[in-house]
Amino acid sequence: YKATLYGWLPSMTTSVDTRFGTIESSSSGSDVLEDLDFVFMGTLAAQNGRWGIASDLLYVSLSDTKDTPLALFGEGTVAVKATAFSTYALYRLTTDPSLNFDIGAGFRAFDLEVDVTLSPGAAAGAAQSIGDTWIDRLIAARVSVPIYQRCFLTGFAAVGGTGGGDQTWQVYGSVGYAFSESWSAQAGYRYMDISKEIDGRDVSVDLGGPIIGMTYRF
Repeated sequence: YKATLYGWLPSMTTSVDTRFGTIESSSSGSDVLEDLDFVFMGTLAAQNGRWGIASDLLYVSLSDTKDTPLALFGEGTVAVKATAFSTYALYRLTTDPSLNFDIGAGFRAFDLEVDVTLSPGAAAGAAQSIGDTWIDRLIAARVSVPIYQRCFLTGFAAVGGTGGGDQTWQVYGSVGYAFSESWSAQAGYRYMDISKEIDGRDVSVDLGGPIIGMTYRF
């Protein structure tokens, strides 16, 4: 078994089809700490022979304010709260104990809330909330390979959805260092794309940024 807690500093790109028009927002790396309200990310994995299972929980709350292209309003603020819980069943294809390559399938359950607030311009201010809860099917691949003494590389990718406007994918890559048989640390990058049609309106949220983690094996 192994449990990992992560610190993630994602930037955010959104496109939201509201009743006022399409609102787009993008935060750069320098805006991350200002835009980030709260983030939590943790994983729990188990391995028995060639079979494994992994679960991942992510909660992120971000907001970004930009001038809106809509002539009737001033600034537009997009606030995103997303919870994603994923579980995968994995099968190890390799027999070399130092090189692990797994493939598998699973699901990701989403709870997404997007709040759009428009400041007054030629017209009075306005607001709209769009949200939904749903489950996507996924296929996934995971790899871990040693590179030098206690250092190792880890990669993970997953893609899924139900078709049409509902799709999600993510990639994660890191370099790690094992302090002992029980403890290790990783630093890398994670990117997640969420696209969903909610109440007939297209919503797209992209999250990506550096990540650090600490793992305990037991």
